[in-house]
Amino acid sequence: MESDARVAMQPSINMIVTILSIILCAQIATSHAISIDDRITGIPGLELLPDNIENWRLTHEEPLDPDVAAYLKPDDYIQRGYLNSLQSSPINLFVAYFKSIQNSYGPHSPSVCLPNSGWLVRSFEVINIPLTGRPQGIPVNKYVMEKAGQQILVLYWYQNARRSWTDQFEAKLHLLPDLLRYHRSDVSLVRIITPIGLGPVDGSFQNARSFAVDLFPYLEQRFGSV
Repeated sequence: MESDARVAMQPSINMIVTILSIILCAQIATSHAISIDDRITGIPGLELLPDNIENWRLTHEEPLDPDVAAYLKPDDYIQRGYLNSLQSSPINLFVAYFKSIQNSYGPHSPSVCLPNSGWLVRSFEVINIPLTGRPQGIPVNKYVMEKAGQQILVLYWYQNARRSWTDQFEAKLHLLPDLLRYHRSDVSLVRIITPIGLGPVDGSFQNARSFAVDLFPYLEQRFGSV
């Protein structure tokens, strides 16, 4: 009976995927056919994110590897280290902003890039992080990864001035509606990494989640400025 139920559910799942693919292709084709230009905007000035974010202190800034920068082609980005005096684990923050995804792929998912660099996925889930003044919180991808005996916790999501989300392809689904309503198709990737020590994963997660909660209002401010 259980196998019959799975078989019965399969066509509906395939149908949903097919319908979403058709919608996505139709939106992309329509956006090119009617030639909707992105509104000319500046960049969010990510370097203006403060050195001190609540109890977090900037420890260093890192440039992107030239080959990576040439491949990703972000219009704005930051890569920084932060440390909370009350926490022992450092935070690595990477934010990449793209003005338009009409004629480019946009940000690349860490769920692909990190495994390509040799990191193995040990666990994955989509979680919701509550925020003050935002009861629904924000959806976030949570990964535990391992490489050569080292483990890291990765939180990442996509964000612009209009919404935040976890699925890489959702930006494409919003492409035509956003072009029609806002003349915008900008998107950014926000990625937080912290090492997992000898203690439980929960401790590293609380550390990363605390930073995400403190960081989010500043990102909203920066993305809202363009």
